[in-house]
Amino acid sequence: MIAARPKRILCIAGGGGHVEELYECLDAFDGHEVRLAHYDWSTLRDFRHRNLTRCYGIFLGGDKGMRLLIGTILTTFQWLWILLTFRPHILFATGAELAIIPFWLARVLLRSRCIFLETAARKERPSGTAPFVYPVCETFLVQSEALLKHLGPKARYAGRLM
Repeated sequence: MIAARPKRILCIAGGGGHVEELYECLDAFDGHEVRLAHYDWSTLRDFRHRNLTRCYGIFLGGDKGMRLLIGTILTTFQWLWILLTFRPHILFATGAELAIIPFWLARVLLRSRCIFLETAARKERPSGTAPFVYPVCETFLVQSEALLKHLGPKARYAGRLM
């Protein structure tokens, strides 16, 4: 049997429960080069796991108007730098809107596989992020069977993580 080559995996998580759910998944990436991108919050700067080789703090833009536009542009350039220097084979996100820009960039520019795990907090209706990332996802996992009726054929019930 031929052993699979290690992959470069970029994990993306916002804060709070998204990071906790990601932490539960990190052991599945043993033997691969794994990096984490998260909001640049002081509470996440010391996040560590034995499978992570590097963490990136992602710039937060403004909340409305011109600040939001400028923040989105700056964030897009930050994502481009991360994606083009790391060149991940797979992007894996746990439900945060932070995944929208890198999923589209990685899929279009690098042909990376995108895997999205809808947060466990979503039991009846998908998150606001779901319709934006679903078109570029190769795999879209949900933790509630009730969500399957709102999504297309790529959605799969993965069971509960937590």
